[in-house]
Amino acid sequence: MKSIPSTEDFLLAAKQSEINALNQLATNCRLVVSVSDFIHELQKERGLSNSYLVSQGKRLQKERIEEIEAIDRAQQQFIATLKPLDLKRCGSSTIRLYHSLAYVLHSLDELPQVRESVSNQAISATDNTKFFNHLIAGLLAVIFEAADVSNDPDITKALIALFNFVQGKEYAGQERAWGVIGFTKGSFSNSTKDQIKALMDAQFGCFDAFNNFSSVIPAAQWRQLESAEAAFEMERMRQLIARFKTGDSLPTAIGEVWYQAATSRIDGMQDIVKTLTEELSNVCQCKVKQASDELKNHQAHLVSLGNYEAPPMSALTAMDKQSSDTTITMSNGVNLKLAQSIYDLVQKQAEHLRKVSEELTFAKQTLNERKLIEKAKGILMSSQGVSEEAAYKQLRQAAMDGNKRIIDIADNIISVSSMLNSQHA
Repeated sequence: MKSIPSTEDFLLAAKQSEINALNQLATNCRLVVSVSDFIHELQKERGLSNSYLVSQGKRLQKERIEEIEAIDRAQQQFIATLKPLDLKRCGSSTIRLYHSLAYVLHSLDELPQVRESVSNQAISATDNTKFFNHLIAGLLAVIFEAADVSNDPDITKALIALFNFVQGKEYAGQERAWGVIGFTKGSFSNSTKDQIKALMDAQFGCFDAFNNFSSVIPAAQWRQLESAEAAFEMERMRQLIARFKTGDSLPTAIGEVWYQAATSRIDGMQDIVKTLTEELSNVCQCKVKQASDELKNHQAHLVSLGNYEAPPMSALTAMDKQSSDTTITMSNGVNLKLAQSIYDLVQKQAEHLRKVSEELTFAKQTLNERKLIEKAKGILMSSQGVSEEAAYKQLRQAAMDGNKRIIDIADNIISVSSMLNSQHA
């Protein structure tokens, strides 16, 4: 007859479950690190390809070919980090993460054809930019979903800081791409100017969120980067774009100056990403080691107490709550020292879980707000037929006009949409 699991069995199983969850998080974090590197290389190819296209194959051809080789290596590393994922142990928490990965792999299947179109000058710089934007957005979603499935507050905070910084870096990459197109042409349309302005504003929002969750070192690196010469050079050329009027013309050579300044700034951002991913990896390793050490301590403690006569009933159930006597005595067949020790372990674990839950709720508030904003943007894009940038601009403008937070505007849009849908149902 199979014996009934004891309190001790469940106590140790709970700690082992925590270790298993942390090991899975560590696997996800290794995936996130490779995704961050992959994004950086794809951002480079997007900028080089745009310059190549707008200059009709006259600029940065050699650099583009070299970058494609670097991307192939980054892609192989990304694929390698997919192998440890246990696809047979799927649950509701991994649905969106795996869906994001499926989208990325599907988009990567189209990458060779897009590259061939670029080489043959058979695709516009705008369409090329959109393809890379969507591919990178899929990779960013992988980081976001990895943060969303995290059940450890410290790892979640590290992932949120990384996600917001890489998202801001992507907006900087898109700004570089659109700036290359405009400067290489020698002109900027009003829509391109508005798009660049929206991308600048989006960067500020991401980097503010990054600062809220970042540790001291990457935050200091970011302040130093924003005080560097490349940042000031970028700001001067941003002013050129803002002052540009229809009928004006700019020297096309500025395109390469813009690209180099933007690239210097983005490369500096990648150094910060490296710091963030190293911190993330260290946090994961420390968490797994800490939980493993605690499990060993629990096991050793229970083994040492197991030398006493085993109690005939659950130690916790039989423990006299009114007694503070922790000496080795036997009452009604119950080992009070064993009972008190197990009780203390359970209480300690319960307090640990309570604290983790509170910290996790606070950390994930940012992720939940992000989901609502993305949902509101989707509603505006669908109902008004506008781009993602235009939808976000509407949200931001409505928040400014009403002196409210963007999340409050997004919540109102979702509520109104739900009400209208229920009426039409």
